[in-house]
Amino acid sequence: MKPSIKVGNAETIQFVVTEEMQPQFHGVVIHPVCSTWDIAHQFECAARETLAPHLEIDEQGIGSHLSIDHSAPAPLGTTVTVSAIVTELKDCTVVCEITASIGDTVCATGKQIQRVLPSATIKNLIQNAAST
Repeated sequence: MKPSIKVGNAETIQFVVTEEMQPQFHGVVIHPVCSTWDIAHQFECAARETLAPHLEIDEQGIGSHLSIDHSAPAPLGTTVTVSAIVTELKDCTVVCEITASIGDTVCATGKQIQRVLPSATIKNLIQNAAST
């Protein structure tokens, strides 16, 4: 990683909750809100934004942990702000604390961990996983 990555680096993204984001099981919509799995995707996107500018050309991040505490609904049509902040750097590990909110209401919090490795190492890991 480039030396520009630091504890405290932060990125914020926003998204509008759409019908495609509703929780569905076997084609049946359960609630008219953003699903936890879509929040997970947005958490991953925000955390990635904190890392991407600091990667060397021959390395890549790979997710190793994601946790979410989903505490309030994000109804259809609302704009959700997702903020990720780097809280820990150790060797090849980048830890982000993440918060999703609608205005002043926090709807989810969590943590995402990425490991930064040479791109060739990640490629080998994927190839080895596919061959087992």
